[in-house]
Amino acid sequence: SGLLTIGPRFGGALDDAASMFMTAVDEGMDAATFVKTMRVQNKLIMGIGHKIRTLTNPDMRVKLVKEFAQKHFPMTPVLDFALSVEQLTTKKKATLILNVDGCIAACFVDLLRNCGAFEISEANDLLANGCLNGLFVAGRSLGFIGHFIDQRRLKQGLYR
Repeated sequence: SGLLTIGPRFGGALDDAASMFMTAVDEGMDAATFVKTMRVQNKLIMGIGHKIRTLTNPDMRVKLVKEFAQKHFPMTPVLDFALSVEQLTTKKKATLILNVDGCIAACFVDLLRNCGAFEISEANDLLANGCLNGLFVAGRSLGFIGHFIDQRRLKQGLYR
């Protein structure tokens, strides 16, 4: 069932957040213009927002991914942009932080585009073809395998 939920709000947020942030950076848009444009178009900013986490109560996954990228990646322009967006959106509501999907998406774009292994067109093609949703599928698949093995080990019936 986890694999069947992939869409714009579950798993698809990775691809959509990457596309939104990447397009804004490529167009030279500043964070304020981006947020205003999304508001005028009445669109959610994918990768922004969490039910309970705030700047003062951060999601540790985001903190770890962000710190790793800032320390080890050659450049982080898309992550920097996403963090600029977060600074604006959290002024409206404390829970409108960069969430784990947005952070992974921004970092993945920065990694693909700046690691030296891909031309920019190749990186863009990978992103356009849903490679981030592929990460989501991989995670869900590994979780399913783990459930299967645990249930067999515990001699329980499969409940999924």
